Amino acid sequence: MKFFTSVCMAITITASSLIASETPAILAQYLEPNKIVKGEVVKLDIPTEFLKFRELLKQAQESDPEWFKKHQANAGKENPIPPFDAKLGITKTEYDAYVALWEKRTYKRVDGGEVHVMLQKETVDEWVINVSGKGMPVSLLKYIVSKDQFKSSNGTLVRIEDIKSPKESIYREWNGQEWRYFNDGDLVKTKENIAIGRTGDGRYGLLIYSLQELSGKGSPLADDLLMIRFVPKKLKK
Repeated sequence: MKFFTSVCMAITITASSLIASETPAILAQYLEPNKIVKGEVVKLDIPTEFLKFRELLKQAQESDPEWFKKHQANAGKENPIPPFDAKLGITKTEYDAYVALWEKRTYKRVDGGEVHVMLQKETVDEWVINVSGKGMPVSLLKYIVSKDQFKSSNGTLVRIEDIKSPKESIYREWNGQEWRYFNDGDLVKTKENIAIGRTGDGRYGLLIYSLQELSGKGSPLADDLLMIRFVPKKLKK
């Protein structure tokens, strides 16, 4: 009986190891293991004229917070621009002009932002998305296959709701997966996120990493955002 039990355990462990050693499907949608692809660290480039509209929205919010909250909700979860209303303090013509400016937002590569991206296995159950140059902070996170989690020096980033971002959202249309670590400590409050996905047109892969830290008194200690666009694995037709 002991021999039989030992054999069964060995088979189970071996099978688990084989499953865990396979490329994690959730990352394999976008990257092939051990294949270097080109990427770039980018930032969102919004026309400066649009900043005036943001200031007007802030004034409308301050003058009637309850109304503004309900009105903004009508725009949808991911749309930062509320529907037109005279209470925003501008004419419909001005509103349409600001919306047109919003449509001109784009991604711009930062200076020295050329990087290489590669998915690599570190252990049977751990994988890393290695990014060179300015994208190196992403390389410090390890993806744990068996738990569908990322691990950082702060703690464990757990899977949250998938991203289904419409074209009106700040990053435009894209879909993907996201993981988050949150610690509401007395001395330091930390929020760390990593997301990977693909733009709506399928042309680019997106890798977004953010780290925010506040002191117990609310003073910012860290506010880092890293956006990487890369050449993704081709979609099957």
